[in-house]
Amino acid sequence: MRLRLLLASALLLAPHAWAQRKNEDDALPYSEQEDERRQPGEARHERREETEVEQRDRQRSLADLDDPNVGLSFEVLLGSMFLESSRGQGVEPRFSGGLRFTWEWSRTLLSDEYWREAFLLDVNWWATSWGDGTKDVYDHTTYHYFTLAPAWALPFGKSAISFYAQVGAGLSYQTSSLFVQQQQTDISGLKFLFQYGLGFRARPAVLADGKLRVSFRLEVSRLHRGYMDDTFFGGSLGLTF
Repeated sequence: MRLRLLLASALLLAPHAWAQRKNEDDALPYSEQEDERRQPGEARHERREETEVEQRDRQRSLADLDDPNVGLSFEVLLGSMFLESSRGQGVEPRFSGGLRFTWEWSRTLLSDEYWREAFLLDVNWWATSWGDGTKDVYDHTTYHYFTLAPAWALPFGKSAISFYAQVGAGLSYQTSSLFVQQQQTDISGLKFLFQYGLGFRARPAVLADGKLRVSFRLEVSRLHRGYMDDTFFGGSLGLTF
């Protein structure tokens, strides 16, 4: 009788024990949001709001880190200066040389990848001289052009080549020495100068990190002095740091 009673009790308790064991083996419920934010071994906590400073840092362009070149260039100018003739003979082509200093100020002040390549400022100096006359009467003339000219550049995709347009102003300094039977008379003058032009500019990298580049240009610049216009066709070659 007792054996029958024990067997009956065991049969009744077995389903309850099995159900309890099954519940213990199941994973604890949790939300999908918690699963996305929690890392293994990390305690659950509320989502922290992102600060304004953190948002700016996250959105900041890294172009200035990828290309650390600061955009300072030193170049030699070479080409032809087509001078408007003061004697009514059209234009007079003369060899011209000079120097140029360029500051790509947008690389210094801006971090956006496109706008870093867009703006630059040139400090230019051109010079051309020639002599004309006879043994008894001879004249030697020299022109100096000094300009400060901002420019806007349009890069060709990701390449180191860009098209640019430029407008600037400066001074034209002219000297003339007249020799008459070995007697010299010197004349000089200073005029306001207005410059505008177009060109192509390239800056291929020399070093792998891009800190040193070769810079060169092909350009045409119009130089308006007084009531006369001179035109420079040529280019420049130098280094960009």
